[in-house]
Amino acid sequence: MTHTADDHRDRIKHTIEKAEKYQRRKAGKHKAEMALIHRALPLITGVKTILDAPCGVGRATIMLAQSGFTVTGVDLGEGALDLARKSALEANVAATIEKQDLVKLEYADGQFDAVLCFRLIHHLPTPKHRDEIISELCRVAKRYILISYLSPWSYTSAQRLIKKKLGIKYSVQNITPLPEIQGYFKRHGYRLVRDFAQAKFIHSLHLAVFERE
Repeated sequence: MTHTADDHRDRIKHTIEKAEKYQRRKAGKHKAEMALIHRALPLITGVKTILDAPCGVGRATIMLAQSGFTVTGVDLGEGALDLARKSALEANVAATIEKQDLVKLEYADGQFDAVLCFRLIHHLPTPKHRDEIISELCRVAKRYILISYLSPWSYTSAQRLIKKKLGIKYSVQNITPLPEIQGYFKRHGYRLVRDFAQAKFIHSLHLAVFERE
């Protein structure tokens, strides 16, 4: 099984069909992921504006708006954006949802008090891809960045590695040790506040909170 350096672009949900398929995720999985974000929110004090980048179909955008934040959600997928706008209307929440490329965001330096980057980094295949996007997130964030990643130290990561070695079909998701993530942020003047695990040593999904020094 081979993968090109730009495979992550193939996962952008340009069509409404792809977006709707993603939205039909298991309810329990969605609830657990939103709960993970909720656990981190008390740490970002004094925050009014949040950029959800990428917003996908608007899952976190809606949750953050319902939590009282002024939220802007951005994505490249037209299908995802259409569904995010529709979902926000159905949820009766106010949120700005725009088409943006995370490699070159059309926002001013420090425009948002905080940035959430949820379930993206594990799609990026190389340190170069990860660094160029994290650089942009650091630029537009005034104080905090919340970013998810997949830790190698978990049952699900080990399971995925075994499938890869055995040639069994598996979902391509790039694991990233926390020290690597910290390195990207340190270069841009951010320190790690706290790292949250969805289920330590069982599930690979983590959410790290960084603050500008």
